[in-house]
Amino acid sequence: MDPVLSTVLASMHADMARLERVGMNLANVQTPAYKRELVSAPPFAARVDATAAPAVFTDQRAGSLKPTGQGLDLALTGPGWFEVMTPQGTAYTRQGNFRLDVQGRLVTQEGHPVLGVGGEIVLPQGTPVIDAAGRVFEAVAPGARKDAAAVAQLKIAQFDAGAATQRLGGGLVHIRGEARPAGEATQVRQGFLENSNVSPMHEMVRLLETMRHMESLQKVAVGYDEMLGATIRRLGDSA
Repeated sequence: MDPVLSTVLASMHADMARLERVGMNLANVQTPAYKRELVSAPPFAARVDATAAPAVFTDQRAGSLKPTGQGLDLALTGPGWFEVMTPQGTAYTRQGNFRLDVQGRLVTQEGHPVLGVGGEIVLPQGTPVIDAAGRVFEAVAPGARKDAAAVAQLKIAQFDAGAATQRLGGGLVHIRGEARPAGEATQVRQGFLENSNVSPMHEMVRLLETMRHMESLQKVAVGYDEMLGATIRRLGDSA
């Protein structure tokens, strides 16, 4: 392919990837703990040689917290992930809108068990009190002793900054790297959910910028094609 048209095509592919991510980000503005995705275009030299594709990365900045008053809604302040067990293995999430299944286990909305340090978390009474350190207590009845031991400890994992994540759906991700216990900077907030970190206004600006860039590339391609056609016709006339 002509080098100019190849470069234009590669740039348009990058713009299409940006538009796809912008659309996905806007569709998840109200999804708890959703992290926006961004597209990084390859260097100009790589686009000329058609040797690289746009890279997608996740903006891991935390969203703001929204109070819900629900005892099974949990949010994390600071870095960290709730650990979840799925049929495919361990996964992680910050989407803390949990529920209880018929067995009394703390699970995600899709039914995957939320893990504690000792395994699955079972709450027979269904009314837990969870402190900032992630310790889970059964609700204390009026007049009962208030020094009861924790029935579970949420397993909250932390990874190195920049660790690659892969979306699994349902707010779950797979993270490449070694998990370690979250530090004291990470706290659990019961009765809160983390908002998406997507700014609709910012995404609309990206949408308009990308559309205008694509229009410019289209004009370049059309103009170059017309120039080539005119050159070939002139060469034919002079032959």
